[in-house]
Amino acid sequence: MMMHFISSLLLAAVVLFVAPSGSGQSLIENGGFSDPKDPFKGWITDYAFTQNQLYIANKDHLSVGADGPRKCANFTAAGDQGVKMESRPFPIEPGFKYICNLEIKGGGYRVYFAGYQWAPGIRPHDNPELGELRMIYQSKALTGSGEWTQQKLELPGVVLSGEAKTHLKKVRFLTIYIWMLKPGSVANVTLTKVPDPAMNF
Repeated sequence: MMMHFISSLLLAAVVLFVAPSGSGQSLIENGGFSDPKDPFKGWITDYAFTQNQLYIANKDHLSVGADGPRKCANFTAAGDQGVKMESRPFPIEPGFKYICNLEIKGGGYRVYFAGYQWAPGIRPHDNPELGELRMIYQSKALTGSGEWTQQKLELPGVVLSGEAKTHLKKVRFLTIYIWMLKPGSVANVTLTKVPDPAMNF
């Protein structure tokens, strides 16, 4: 009787301990741009490694500041190529749908999930740099402009065709890819995942 009571208490404690993680803790780091030492920790802003002249100075057009109660990443204009940033790559797990919520304002933004596989000659490991990967997939994009608004982006977000599933089978890592043509801001980016049979591939 006593052992049964103790077991029940232990089970309840485990349930209480585990429950918060099931409530949707974000899968990406520093989505609020609030790290005191590095406001862009968890994000890629420097694309000099690509040797693409359009984005050599990309990081110079990004900063972190406050807009009312929001701590946000601010984009300034940089010509027709725009300004971009991405979350650090995170592994894709088949059988799950990914949901990104964020607040965003500005003109001509595009937000999507970018899918990557290993670049040729790179030995797979657990913590890749973007330069070790090659983009092979883009999800349906969230687009818009205007004042602050709450937006949601999902992967897959559409009914997956056979061709899309073939591409997704090759994807090893995802990023949240944010691009803006004109000045704008992003705040409170979160990422969660939920089981989805459509993502079994």
